[in-house]
Amino acid sequence: MIRLERLRKEFDELVAVNDLEVVIPEGEVYGLIGPNGAGKTTTIRMACGLLEPTAGRVFVGNVDVHHEPERAQQFIGYLSDFFSVYEDLKVWEYLDYFAHAYKLSEAGIPARIDEVIQQVNLEVKRDAMIKGLSRGMKQRLGIARAIIHRPKVLLLDEPASGLDPKARLDLRNLLRALGDQGTTILISSHILTELEGFCTSIGLMERGVMVRSGTIEEITAAESHHRVVRLAWLGDAAPLGAGLKANEKVSGVMLSEGEGVFKFAGTEEELATLLRALVEGGVQVVSFAEVKQTVEDLYLKLSRHEVM
Repeated sequence: MIRLERLRKEFDELVAVNDLEVVIPEGEVYGLIGPNGAGKTTTIRMACGLLEPTAGRVFVGNVDVHHEPERAQQFIGYLSDFFSVYEDLKVWEYLDYFAHAYKLSEAGIPARIDEVIQQVNLEVKRDAMIKGLSRGMKQRLGIARAIIHRPKVLLLDEPASGLDPKARLDLRNLLRALGDQGTTILISSHILTELEGFCTSIGLMERGVMVRSGTIEEITAAESHHRVVRLAWLGDAAPLGAGLKANEKVSGVMLSEGEGVFKFAGTEEELATLLRALVEGGVQVVSFAEVKQTVEDLYLKLSRHEVM
């Protein structure tokens, strides 16, 4: 749905984005991560057509964003990190303005406004003046504006910036719902915890270069040569220690006061076999689970921690 081909942007002597190659399939929620100055905002602005690339091409829904800009905008919803709203309008009036700007059917606009307001949970603020909205509500209104024309692609630049914890949770739930409905989302953030459990794929950018891109599972598998397993048990640790030591794929065992971790170099099936052997050997296992790597773990492992 989104394809960046050798995308490059230069500002005088500065190369902000350096020959970026990214393909984001339909329905993916792709998190563009990296430090401030990595080139994330520049990439998103080129992807939505606001910034002309020095070289390379951007395709959204197989439409060249810069060669057919008006047609491409039918597919794109965009929300910048800092966006302006018309504070002297009511919520519904603001959405009505943009519905007309996107040339929606006149007869269908009122119903679409009501639908979007419900989608972003602003029903109680439908007739409120925008100047009276909180930062989180304005953010939801901005997303409502971005999706008023039912775009297939949503581009979001640091959407959680400046929000309180409750507003961030509401935003994440909203974006997860949009992703579940089939919207392809490209979202940039340097707050890595905001992307956890939400993005299906990530791309790590530094100094305008894509360090690594792919699904979280693919990157985790490529970077991990073993699983990390956390467990808890009751009683004597001796049978557990002996059972783990007997398995050649177990290493790095650390056990203390009924809890512990170890590394395992085998498959999920082999891990299940190990658990069964421990239980049959008399170990009273209370919990036994693989510790999944977070987005932050992957970033710390892959990042060179370089900025422009």
